[in-house]
Amino acid sequence: MKRVLFFLSFLSFSVLLVAQNPNVISAYNYTKSGKLDKALEAIEPATKHPKTMNDAKTWLYRGNVYLAISLTENEKYMNLVENPLDSAYNSYQRCIALDKDFIAPAANPAKAEFGLYVIGEQYYNKGVEYFNKQEWAEAQSYFEKTKHINAIFGQKDSLATYNATRCALQLGDNETAMKYLKELVNMKFAEPSIYSMLADMYKQEGDTVKMLGTIKMVRERFPNDLGIIIAETNYYLGTGQLEEAQTLLQEAVAQDPDNPILHFTIGSNYDKLARDTSLNEESKLAMLNEAEVAYAKAIELKPDYFDAYYNLGALFFNAGVEKFEEANNIPPDDFEAYDKAKEQYMSHWTKALPYLEEAHKLDPKDLNTLIALKSLYARLNMPEKLKEVNDKINALTE
Repeated sequence: MKRVLFFLSFLSFSVLLVAQNPNVISAYNYTKSGKLDKALEAIEPATKHPKTMNDAKTWLYRGNVYLAISLTENEKYMNLVENPLDSAYNSYQRCIALDKDFIAPAANPAKAEFGLYVIGEQYYNKGVEYFNKQEWAEAQSYFEKTKHINAIFGQKDSLATYNATRCALQLGDNETAMKYLKELVNMKFAEPSIYSMLADMYKQEGDTVKMLGTIKMVRERFPNDLGIIIAETNYYLGTGQLEEAQTLLQEAVAQDPDNPILHFTIGSNYDKLARDTSLNEESKLAMLNEAEVAYAKAIELKPDYFDAYYNLGALFFNAGVEKFEEANNIPPDDFEAYDKAKEQYMSHWTKALPYLEEAHKLDPKDLNTLIALKSLYARLNMPEKLKEVNDKINALTE
């Protein structure tokens, strides 16, 4: 009796095993015919049954089912499961772990690696969607998944790495951003801005050796890139190496002659150079003239350039103040020297006036401009204007 019962139990178990095998085939057929809900119902039990759960074919077909769901445009199947791409990815990885060479010629995709390649493209597209919505963490995650998948094929996905870098920077994750930037440099990614970003990060860390080394590298690879020239210029400006900065600024202007910001920066740099106390009078005057020309060019290119108007007005105002202080040190009986100095400082202040007044028109609430005008109107003996500007200052500071 026990033998009979045992036989019946064994027979029942065998029938169950046989029943499980067709589930894999059914999943394949349903996927092929586009009945994705039926395909899903068929494949899931097969992934849990002892006879089929360790079969590479089961996991290939499961990956194909979930991939088809992720790609379908049929609304009936779009919401069958959450994150079908991730399920497809995990299924293909399981297939490879069981048999990396398994192939099912009639299936689509026929091999797990082919499915992973498609998933990589889909992950990238999702990354772009999240990036465009400025959802940086999600975007970075999908770009990193694309990067990882392509690495399986021995490919270095520079574009996914670049976009993941941009997300990391938006998230303030400088450590990850620097890691990816180094990878991009090693890939010789043809985007000069990555070198600028990496150089800037080295600068933030205080590693000027690596910063300058990165700039040198990119200048060799992209000798005419304006962004890199400016990055190097900013370093020299920041460290007070004004002559080196000026050389690079002139090079930048040659690349982009109609850029008002470059002309403004050149003017600002000449302005600083003119303050070098070791300069003789002739050299200082030459620097001031160069600054005037550069600021004027910036205004010509951008007629509403507040900073250029303000700086040009301040340039003449400060030059006038310097001459005024020199005049005060002239001996009282040297009338000729004093008159000459007075003529110079009054000339400078008169030249400063229209630029500062124009700056005020462009930004009526800028307090620094109003204070400069107050001083000028007092020095040029313009009482009505002085009262007007005093009223404006009081209105802003009350």
